Parts: sequence; C-alpha cells; structure tokens
Amino acid sequence: MTAGPGGSLLDRLLTVVEAAYLAGSPVAGHDDESRREIVTVTVRRWRSFSRRSAHHDRATRAERVEDLAKGLRERFEAEPRLTGPLMQDYRQLAAGLAAVLTEVPAG
Repeated sequence: MTAGPGGSLLDRLLTVVEAAYLAGSPVAGHDDESRREIVTVTVRRWRSFSRRSAHHDRATRAERVEDLAKGLRERFEAEPRLTGPLMQDYRQLAAGLAAVLTEVPAG
C-alpha cells in the first residue's frame, strides 16, 4: 500500500513502516498485520504524549522520537530491557514516523 502526500495519515505512516521493512529494518514488522499494528501503536503513543509527559510543552522533537521508540519497544519486544542494539532500529523507525506526524498540512 503506497500513499502519496495527500493520502490519509494512517496510509502515510504505513508507507514509512513498509519502506523500513523493505530496507531491512528488523523492527518494522514481518507481515502486513504487524506493520498495521505498528501504525496503530504509533498514533496512540504520539497522541498520548501530553498526558504522559510532565514537560510536554517544552519537549523537543528528539524527546518525542525517543518516547515513540520506547513505546514501540515496550509493545513489540518480549523483554524490553534486553533490546540492546535494536533500540537504534526503533529510533530510526520512530524518526521516520515522527516526520509524518509533524508534517504541516498543505492548504
């Protein structure tokens, strides 16, 4: 599923996850269902940041990306504390997803 710049938010996020998968990311899901779950978790985590963060009004983009990466790790790793080098893969995926989530709508 590929979405252009005018596609829905979920389609654009799914495109990011699919691109990461095709590029060899070990954390971008192994099938369509898992990639769709990544998108669902991403939206939920991103939108709940202000409720979970004590300083959400001063948070940097890097802090939001790190929070998203940790949320993905927590959801998809059986032993999140043992993630090790995969955390960098979660950060890369989160950065790509954050780029879509922070796009300014045209119009």
